[in-house]
Amino acid sequence: MILVTVILFTLLTNVVAAARCQVSNVSYTYPHQAATNQQIQVNTIVVGSCISNGVDYYSVRVDLVDKRSGSILSSNNTPIGYRANNFTITVKNSATTPSKNITWPLQVYVYVVRAGGTSGSYLFDYTSIGNATIQVGAMAAPKFHINP
Repeated sequence: MILVTVILFTLLTNVVAAARCQVSNVSYTYPHQAATNQQIQVNTIVVGSCISNGVDYYSVRVDLVDKRSGSILSSNNTPIGYRANNFTITVKNSATTPSKNITWPLQVYVYVVRAGGTSGSYLFDYTSIGNATIQVGAMAAPKFHINP
């Protein structure tokens, strides 16, 4: 009897929650070529909708990450507001290119954040990872070796 009571209590008190936000499109604009030590800007455009009753405050956070080192180059938040039923948000991140000629792979992490949350499903209602590649400096010319 005690076991049945515990099982019923567990089933009745556990709430399963679906994601509150759906993102229909994430796109990026960034320079595909840049000089060494140049300040660049990556714009992330996020289109989506959240189940929003006007109580929770939403924003979009974008982290620009160096893919090789895993370090965050820039993190920026742009508010959606209390009514997030339909939104199109542009988040701008800046970074400085490396000091040498390189093909520079970046990752763009996109989060839809519900204010007041502290962890898990109460913090991020949507996450996504995208990739970008920037040619920094001149592209290395191929080397030809000829044997006499």
